[in-house]
Amino acid sequence: MILLAAMPAVLLSSCTGDRDDTLPKDNSLSLAYDSVAYDHTAQFVTVTSSDDWTISLSYSGQDTGWASVSPESGSGSRNNIMLTYSENDSSYVRTVILTVRFSGGDSLSAVLLQGGNPNVSGGDDPDPDPWPGLESDPYQSGWLELPAVMEQEGTAFVYHMTDIDGQTKRNYSMLYDAARRIALWVAYPLCHEYMGSGRTDDWGFDPKIPDRYEPVLYRGWPEGGFDRGHQIPSGSRNANTDMNRQTFYFTNMTAQNSRFNQGLWASLENRVRGFASVCDTLYVVTGPIFDSDVPEDSRWTEDNNGNMVAVPDGYFKVLLQYEVSTAEYYSVAFVYENRDYGRSNPEASDMCSVSEVEEMTGYIFFNNLPQSVAGSIKDQLEPDRWGF
Repeated sequence: MILLAAMPAVLLSSCTGDRDDTLPKDNSLSLAYDSVAYDHTAQFVTVTSSDDWTISLSYSGQDTGWASVSPESGSGSRNNIMLTYSENDSSYVRTVILTVRFSGGDSLSAVLLQGGNPNVSGGDDPDPDPWPGLESDPYQSGWLELPAVMEQEGTAFVYHMTDIDGQTKRNYSMLYDAARRIALWVAYPLCHEYMGSGRTDDWGFDPKIPDRYEPVLYRGWPEGGFDRGHQIPSGSRNANTDMNRQTFYFTNMTAQNSRFNQGLWASLENRVRGFASVCDTLYVVTGPIFDSDVPEDSRWTEDNNGNMVAVPDGYFKVLLQYEVSTAEYYSVAFVYENRDYGRSNPEASDMCSVSEVEEMTGYIFFNNLPQSVAGSIKDQLEPDRWGF
């Protein structure tokens, strides 16, 4: 499990300022690659700091000692720290965790996933849980769209970054469920700089999740009546090819009723982009709803390789609008069953409060809102404000 604690401080920043405002000013840690093939054996690590620091390695599972780092300590910023690792001679993904401790007291961690060797036959998996815990994360602190990342067995928190006009920006984050092969929620900011035109249709595996935990969806679902429904829409991330391509990762797909996906849900996604056009930033969280908390009780369908994938019983979409001029927040939520509604447009009766969806799902949305106002903001239900 990758478990990252959401920070309590909220950052009142627009989309155009999130990189500078959300990254630590003094210390950072980054890998050249956080997911590599079985025969990839070295890369550079970058530490940015004004402090002295030390690096240690730890492992998930029984396979240990296959990586090393040099130097193991230093002072100030350095971009040529060498991380070396042996070729993976097993068929399973393995992980190593780098932890940097700074003399000022900070600690940062990063995970490297090395893929399994496809030329080696499988056996008992020595590491059934390849997603170890991390102490902290330099990017996600303060991102307003994030729910609280709660401890759930077999889940992983991951995020994807993208470049916009030469600046690194967050694309989207998700909490991924390996058992159901589905993201339990996908969270992202939305404003004009993310939207343009075009569509890549570049379906493929998510490099941050081992392939064996993802649905294989190069083609549509074999069972009729389902679309490869995006949780973060392609149309909300088409300012450049890179950010749009990331929306076609298999981890972003669900088995969504075709008529619902192409009708009512598509109309809601268009309305959401319209909401974003009249405010500074709109923060969005979308996810599936399951009638049972037990994965075995879910409805299932097959992917292109015959793997079983859970079919959502419904979907939620929660929105938080931020107005820079007034420093005020407004929220609303939508909940639907995964079925054909026989209509194409959202209605006021589809709306509910964010607090109601929290009670329904057990998630705590927009966890970085100031606690003094979070309750009143998430209790709002004002259809007129949203054009209904």
